[in-house]
Amino acid sequence: MRAMDDQLSTPASANAQAAVKRPWWQRPSVISLGVVVVVLSGAVAWSLLSMKPAGVGTTDTGLPWQVRADGTGEAEVFGLALGRSTLADVQRRFPEDLNVGMIVPNGQAPALEAFVESFRAGFITGKLVLAFDADPAWAERAKERAPKNTVGEGGRSRRYTLAGDDVDTALRAVLVAMAFLPSARLDEATVVQRFGDHPERHTGPAGETQLLYAVKGVAIALPPAEGEGAGTKTVIQYVAPRDFESRLRAPLLAASAPAH
Repeated sequence: MRAMDDQLSTPASANAQAAVKRPWWQRPSVISLGVVVVVLSGAVAWSLLSMKPAGVGTTDTGLPWQVRADGTGEAEVFGLALGRSTLADVQRRFPEDLNVGMIVPNGQAPALEAFVESFRAGFITGKLVLAFDADPAWAERAKERAPKNTVGEGGRSRRYTLAGDDVDTALRAVLVAMAFLPSARLDEATVVQRFGDHPERHTGPAGETQLLYAVKGVAIALPPAEGEGAGTKTVIQYVAPRDFESRLRAPLLAASAPAH
């Protein structure tokens, strides 16, 4: 797993500059060995989130902050178990809305990923991107056998459709990471209110805020109030807590470290 499908749409004249100055959450690196963050727009009334503390007086289920970490290194969110559920389980969870393919960002190895374009988490809408642990050698062969491929928006990746024989292998792949991209912007106060007090907090080079919850296996990127990344949206990333350091914390801090 190396990169989430790049859905950003950048004017051709800005491509070269964006490739150099793009904030870390828009680079093909964020979830584990990489997520290219999708910038979404929308109109969800996030004021609903600040009405009550998390878990108080609400019957909503499957909300982004409802992460079940049992202390064994595993966690469940959106009805899926990170590090245990397979692509077959995910397909049963989203029988009609799941898009599966081999994603190949420019210059990188193929990665088995899937997404739900219009995902509803309780009363919150957004895009859900899922990454799976797949054998690199098989992934490369599956890319070569793909009956067709399409260029991702922005031209920085390709999505390869799996051939029939490769689908059976893919269905056994284990879910290792997810990214939820809500359709509306979040602020830090709302995130802390819902996910919990005292997160590990870092500020990235573009002014973005990173809130890390190691016990839950959650990392949240909040765009800065102004500057290059001000127009982007919140990205909520999930991994099994036992994988938090290797798949989230270390890559995030490395990506946001000042260049020497």
